Amino acid sequence: MSRRALRPVGLITESARSIGASNLSKRVEAPGTGDELQRLSETLNEMIGRLEASFKGMTQFTADASHELRTPVTLIRTAAELSLRQPQTECGYREALQLILEESERTTSLIERLMILARNDSGSEVFLCDPVDLSSVVGAVVRQGKTLAQAKALTMSSDLPESPVEVMGDAAKLHQLFLTFVDNAVKYTPAGGTVKVRLGVHERWARVMVQDSGIGIPREDLPNIFDRFYRADKARTREQGGTGLGLAIAKTLVEAHNGQLVISSTPGNGTQVTLNLPLETHRITSLGDRIGELAAHLPHPASRQ
Repeated sequence: MSRRALRPVGLITESARSIGASNLSKRVEAPGTGDELQRLSETLNEMIGRLEASFKGMTQFTADASHELRTPVTLIRTAAELSLRQPQTECGYREALQLILEESERTTSLIERLMILARNDSGSEVFLCDPVDLSSVVGAVVRQGKTLAQAKALTMSSDLPESPVEVMGDAAKLHQLFLTFVDNAVKYTPAGGTVKVRLGVHERWARVMVQDSGIGIPREDLPNIFDRFYRADKARTREQGGTGLGLAIAKTLVEAHNGQLVISSTPGNGTQVTLNLPLETHRITSLGDRIGELAAHLPHPASRQ
């Protein structure tokens, strides 16, 4: 009787043992008994499904990274081999070295971005948590953005409050986050277009908005723009130096700062990025309210006598 009662457990155990990295699509057969064994089987299948998705993500990430690194490495090697194979004029050598330098810089940028994502995935990425004045950070980004905009004959404007807008976070990473959005706005806006940056306070959030009059993002691409190596405009990416990792990194930075990110876009009419970060004053108020709630439930000193 005991062997018969435990037979389903043995079948589940054998099925689980047969599943490995090569057949993660396989699932444990769930008995339709409606009891704990069925719930155990379904829970195991859900776990295996999550592992399969993670494994596929890592495999795809490795394949994409290898593909992205192959192109610049091939160009560097080809330029060096041609320069060594045939005598060149001084101008020819300089052109080859310039190509090697440009591709080396692209490769370095790609590797640095891959390292950021890898550290974030492993939980080893270090984020500071200090009071940060967003007015100062966004102002610095706008100054950089105006230099980029001038090179493309764009008009860039900003609306920043004179008083500080404080949040808790890592100033350097927030600067990187805002610069990513401003750089994208400039990159995908044709000459004569506009880029606007606004910073304000909305309820308990500090709100940063970056709006452009650029080419926009097709509706079918919007759900995928935060995927690693995804490019909505594949034809222009290499020319403009993109890696398809900027928005993926931006998403991790937003999540690390407990923020909210919304991107809306209309092809031909531009894109608007809205980023909300919790205000430092709200964090302190919430903490004070919580302490007050806990204190209210403590017994009065006289009642403990």
